[in-house]
Amino acid sequence: MADTKINPADGKYNLGGRKDVELEGINPSQYDVFSTDKNLAEAKSKYPNIDWFACFSVKDKTGQYANISYTLKFDKPDSGTLYYYLNGTANPVPFENIEDKGNKKRVKATLNVGDPPVGMG
Repeated sequence: MADTKINPADGKYNLGGRKDVELEGINPSQYDVFSTDKNLAEAKSKYPNIDWFACFSVKDKTGQYANISYTLKFDKPDSGTLYYYLNGTANPVPFENIEDKGNKKRVKATLNVGDPPVGMG
């Protein structure tokens, strides 16, 4: 899959998927967000016990990966640890409960990685 640009709506980049993933805190005049599967197969191969549910890229306007701080919001898992995958390693990320969205419990985490698959394990 090639990178597919995601346009923001109301300050959010909606990646969707089964966890209803949203990114916030990214300035659209400086950065672009793309859905991708660039590292997904590698992450799944190295860590098959992790449920990788989103893969995206944050890039500056020149096309370079941007390691800026942003918020990842998604439907709350039943249990587990949140991970992002970078340079061959699954790295744990703390997350916290936030306001429900409709009838769904939600959580958020802060990341600063420009090209991560994310998942729960």
